[in-house]
Order: sequence, then C-alpha cells, then structure tokens
Amino acid sequence: MKIVIIGAGAVGFQLAKVISQREHDVILIERDLDRMNSVSEDLNCHLVNGSGVSPTVLREVGMKDCDLFAAVTDSDEINIIACQTAHALGARVKVARVREEEYYEDHRLLLDGIDLAINPDHEAVHAIREVLFQTGATEVHEFAGGKVRVVGAKVEPDSWVEGKTLMEINRELGRKIALVTTIVRGEETIIPRGDTVIEPDDQVFLAGRRRLVDRSLFYFRAGVRSLTKVMIVGANAMGRELARDLLNAGVKVKIIDRNAEKCRRASEQLRNALVLHGEGSDTDLLESEGVAEMDGFVSVSQDEETNIMACLLARNLGAGKTVCLVNRPDYVPMLPKLGLDSAISPRLSTSTWIASFVKRGAVISAENLGYSGAEILQLAVSESCPWLGKQLMELDFPPDAVIGAVLKRGRVEMPGGDTVLAAGDEVVVFALPGGVAAVEEFFAGGEE
Repeated sequence: MKIVIIGAGAVGFQLAKVISQREHDVILIERDLDRMNSVSEDLNCHLVNGSGVSPTVLREVGMKDCDLFAAVTDSDEINIIACQTAHALGARVKVARVREEEYYEDHRLLLDGIDLAINPDHEAVHAIREVLFQTGATEVHEFAGGKVRVVGAKVEPDSWVEGKTLMEINRELGRKIALVTTIVRGEETIIPRGDTVIEPDDQVFLAGRRRLVDRSLFYFRAGVRSLTKVMIVGANAMGRELARDLLNAGVKVKIIDRNAEKCRRASEQLRNALVLHGEGSDTDLLESEGVAEMDGFVSVSQDEETNIMACLLARNLGAGKTVCLVNRPDYVPMLPKLGLDSAISPRLSTSTWIASFVKRGAVISAENLGYSGAEILQLAVSESCPWLGKQLMELDFPPDAVIGAVLKRGRVEMPGGDTVLAAGDEVVVFALPGGVAAVEEFFAGGEE
C-alpha cells in the first residue's frame, strides 16, 4: 500500500512510525522544516517538506496511486481541505482528524470528499469508558465485532494465580479461565509457555469470549469493585461526554473544574451530576468530597500536569481506579509504573485507529498491545495455506507469537493443540515485534 500522511506532530509521527514498520511506501508531509528534521532520524519513511493542502505538492507525491491519505495536523480546517484536495486528485481512502463538533451531525462528518473522520476526544472517551466499566482492566481491545475481547490486567499480590505456572492453572481450571496470551513484566514482554510462572505485578493479557474474559479477572484479584461512583476532573467537552455516558448507565458522578464558566455549562447539561468549582489537585477538596469512596477517578483537564497530580493524589487517598488523560504518548507506558491504573492519550488512540485501516496480506486488523511493541493481529485463513487440515501441535508456528482465539463460522473457540484451522476461519494472534512478519508470512501461505 501507498500511504501519505499530512502532519509530523505527535499523531502523524506515531502513525508514520507504526505504519512504516509494516509498509515500505510511506510518505510524511510536513510544512515546518525544523519539526520535519527533528523526527527524521526516528522514522523509516520518505519525508517531504511542504504544505499538505497544496495541489502541487500532492501531485508530486502522487495521489492517483495513493491507497490511504491521512490528514492529522492540529488544524481541523487544514485536515479537511487536504483530504478534499487529495480526493479531487484521485486518492482512494481519505481520513481526517477533526475535533470540532460543528462539523459533525450524529457523529457523522457533514463534509464530502472524506471517507473517515476521527475525533480524538471521542476515541479517548470510548477508551476511558471501556477501562472504567471493566473495573479490573487496565486496557481493553475488541476484535471480530466484539466477539473476541482482549483485556490487560495487573496481577495483585496474594491473588489466586500468583506463583502458579500456566500449566497448573489450566490443569485446575481448564476452560473456566481465558487464555493468558502475553505477559509484560517490567521492561520485558513475554509470550508465555506452560512452565511460565505468574508473578505479582505482572501485566497479563487475556483473550477469548467476552463473558469468559470478564469472569477470568476474578482469579487475578481484579474486577471485584463495581462501578457505582466516579469523580471526574475536567468539565470540558470530553469530561461532559464521559459524565453523560456514566449517568446514562446509572453511575453517580461528581465533576470538578477550576473554570466557573465550564462548571456552569456542565450544571446545565448534566442535571443529575454534582458539579464542583475547584482544583482537581486540591487534597482537602478531594477528601471532603469522598474520593476514597469513588470506584473510579478520571482526570481529563487540558492541563497534563494537573491530570497526573490529581490521579496520584486520588490513588493515595483511596480511589478505586485511576485513569489519567495525557497528551504525550511516551507518558502512557510510564504512568502505570507510578501507581496509576491506566493512562489514555487521544493522540496515540488516533494514530492506532488510523493504522488499523492499513491492510496487508491476511491481516484483517491490528492493534498495539500495551504500548510494548507487541501486536494483536486478526488474520484470515486462506485456501493457499499448505498446512490446512493439520492440528496446531503439528505446525511450526512462529516462536514469538501465540494464537489467542479462533473464529469458526463466527463462533469464538479457545485454541488447543488439537485445533485444526480451515479456510475461512479467522484467528487472533499475539506477536512480539520480531514475530509479526513471520506470522503474516505463515498465514499468507508460507511453508509450515
């Protein structure tokens, strides 16, 4: 595929970095020469200094053979015009990052010439909502229309699984527990085997049917606290949208914001929420409003430092689950190490969402796993695979990968050594960075 990206900011940089690892024909256009030079050493793609809305520049890089055009600058207007220009010049799929609600109606972009529009705030709210409602989870991924769920959870000390090998766990629970597909231990990401021992503070990823995965969190001492009360720092559009969703689900909500006008607007729009004018990092305010009784604490203000400080305070004061909004993608893997449950980056969510539309070979969709460099791949089994009809135990499957779920005629099955894959099946595979290419080759019809 040929992919053209407009904007070398945080979203464009991350998108180019992810896609260029899979595709060779990636072009990144950036009008700021200093910014382009600053990212050039970290990217393996073609960089062009110029305007993404210029017909001349777009003609020069080639729109007629462009498979995916993604405009992801900080300006909605530039992204819209760039996509419309690319559309006129023949680009196939045009994706725009558009944040302003006035351009949407019922979450659909009102403008022509753009195939897909993404609002980073909506994506962030969706990610936060998933993590909150799955109270034991640090992150949630879904595949095959939600039939396959992948949940990350932290192993708590003295949990049922602590100190046990996967072989022992499977012998005692069998199919009552979802498959542990990947473990992040410190700086290391592991594809576990039967003799792998589960340790406290491991970040484990479970895969399988939604209900099975949700029930399995119990064994890791996760998910025991139901979601009935949530405190939100930030009465901006994102905070109000999240509060509205929570209220509709029957959750009691308190919102804190330092801006009196935002508080007034939130009070008018959210009749059943308690809106407080104050600082989200004010210890006295948090304590007096019962932060220790909160099942969830979310900070989505525009000030990144406030979000981090508020969540750290809430965690120390006894809040159930803390979710922090950050702008810098490199903060996402760091904050859980400080004690926060989950960190969400709208920019990172945006780049991940757009990258999922880059198809290659048998891959249907792909997502990054826990920002560890590993990937979750959904792949189709084709008739050209030479190993069809054989059991998985007979196959030389790539060592840095594991099959987490199998879909046969739309039904989710947990894979076992005796599982036989047939043409038309789909699989969800977990692969370390070094194993992704081997997995793609395996399902493209490579030798067994």
